[in-house]
Amino acid sequence: MFNRIWKKLAFALLVVTFVPIYFFGYQDLQNEESKLANEALREIFLNVVTRAKEIERAFINTTVDINLLRSSIALEFLLDMPPKDSVGVEYWRKIVEEEFVRFLSLKHGYSRIGLIDDYGDEVVVVFRSGKQILPVKKSQKRNRLTSPYYVGAARQDKYGIAAIPLRNSLHYNQDIRRISLVRNATKVFNSKGKPRGVIYIDLNGSEIFQGLAWTSLERKRQAALVTNKGNYIFNPFAESDSSLPPKHLPGSILEEYSELVLEQILSGSPGMMSDDPDYLFAYNPVFLQAGDRSEFYVVLDRYSRAEFAPKLSGIKKKYAIGALGALLLAITVSIIVSRTLTRHINKLRQGVERFGEHEFSHRIQINSKDEIESLARAYNQMAGSLQEYSESLEKKVEERSKRVEQVERQLIQAEKLAAIGFLGAGVAHEINNPVSIIITRLELVQKAVIKGDMTNVIKDVEVLKNHAARIGRITGDLLTFSRQSSSDLSAVDLNEIVRRVIGLIEHPIRKKGISLTIDLEPHAPKIKANSTGMEQVIYNITHNAYQATGPGGEITLVTRLNGAGDMDLVIRDTGEGISEESLNRVFEPFYSTKEVGQGTGLGLSISYGLVKDFGGSIEVQSEPGVGTSFTVTLACAGAGRVNDNRRVAKTNA
Repeated sequence: MFNRIWKKLAFALLVVTFVPIYFFGYQDLQNEESKLANEALREIFLNVVTRAKEIERAFINTTVDINLLRSSIALEFLLDMPPKDSVGVEYWRKIVEEEFVRFLSLKHGYSRIGLIDDYGDEVVVVFRSGKQILPVKKSQKRNRLTSPYYVGAARQDKYGIAAIPLRNSLHYNQDIRRISLVRNATKVFNSKGKPRGVIYIDLNGSEIFQGLAWTSLERKRQAALVTNKGNYIFNPFAESDSSLPPKHLPGSILEEYSELVLEQILSGSPGMMSDDPDYLFAYNPVFLQAGDRSEFYVVLDRYSRAEFAPKLSGIKKKYAIGALGALLLAITVSIIVSRTLTRHINKLRQGVERFGEHEFSHRIQINSKDEIESLARAYNQMAGSLQEYSESLEKKVEERSKRVEQVERQLIQAEKLAAIGFLGAGVAHEINNPVSIIITRLELVQKAVIKGDMTNVIKDVEVLKNHAARIGRITGDLLTFSRQSSSDLSAVDLNEIVRRVIGLIEHPIRKKGISLTIDLEPHAPKIKANSTGMEQVIYNITHNAYQATGPGGEITLVTRLNGAGDMDLVIRDTGEGISEESLNRVFEPFYSTKEVGQGTGLGLSISYGLVKDFGGSIEVQSEPGVGTSFTVTLACAGAGRVNDNRRVAKTNA
């Protein structure tokens, strides 16, 4: 019987194991290759789009800069000067030349600036030579009336700009950073709006190189730049063809790729291509001038399919090992199961399944007089013990949850009572002032009554009422602060809570020599929170700022409605700051960087728990020696909850 069961199990396990392995292995190889291709296409397309945007930004900046040069006051004065006034012309020409030199010294992405009059003669030309910026001597100036850039600028409308490529191709050994690539030229006008010549500026390849070759951890790939004729301007792929001598390296993509690939790359539209058997391609055109599609460059990246082979071989190896392991496992399992299979196994299996479904009251009845029966009795004993333990555990969990909530409330109230002790001096000062005034006024009232001067009595009584109301307000704020927090949330005025807490803590802050700045959002919407809990959050953070800030420092409280429609409360100080190690633990219970006796380590932990209960988030940024900033974000009343309860700590090293 064992032999028959073993054969059946072995055959079934082999079929069940190897058929899925073969099928899914083939499917995985196909899917993985497709996945790798798609990931590679996404990677290189994102690369060319990003780099094309940077090059396009360089072209846009060139347009902005040439317009800035054209609007120069000195240039306008030069263009307004009559040709007969040689002294005035030379004076303003020098001023313009100095402006051009100063501009090139600030803008390292340009190599040359020139001004040509309406007869085509060069008036001012400055250029970059190494680290120097030099003007072209008068003897070296030429007439540029027939130059393509002069003609192109003259054909433009009033403020049109002609962009002329200066290079059709670059050899692999040529440094793109030292070569002028594009010349932008446009007409210039005098103060009466009459065209008086052309100004041009040359963009060198350093800006383009930065956009193509700069790499980082996020951007690991470079990209090539070709003209709309297919000639290379920058070719990083030549490094992969390093086996070829430089003179045999391709100078154009026309020498490398098929007509189908070239047609897509040079089409003037962005895209991806995976039809080539050797490479995947991504390309994005960059037009020299918006609206002019006649002249453009193409940012190109390619991904070799040969790079897929190591990753695919890993999958093949994985499935080969899996198949061998499955063979051994099938044989082993079939032998073990065949030897141990009995009629009582099903009962045990059913009992275990019901046990897994938490049916601890289920019992197995087996009378086999062997180990299986002992196993069944052990199972029944375990089920009975777990049933009792589960019932008692549920009760304990419920009891301890209530105890934890009670202790948490007691801790919060204890923190409040500790805060009241700190606030006592400030409150006493705030009360003593109006009490002194009341005593003085009462003496004046007594004298006025004796004299029968009721007019002054009425005035003094009004003063007494105001100061008595002030005392009532101060004691009321202290009473509100000391009240035990409720878990109920409601719409509360954040600005009013800030004013109330600051009214209690302002005196010790200012007495310590710390300046206090309050900047509250006008007409701020109410937030969804608990008033007394929010008071404790503000007090805890502000009190920490007070302890960390020395005389001459500053504490700032700001409320703002952020872009997400939530309210932000920012509490900043210029204190000693928090180290990076401590910053990651500031919200932990009982963690404190203060000296023994100066803090319990519960303030920020309680604040974090309260903000979390309000559905908000709290974030801290700190730089040792500079200060600390806490940002509490809370949803406005009637709005949804703010993202997740962030507990973020950032440090600025």
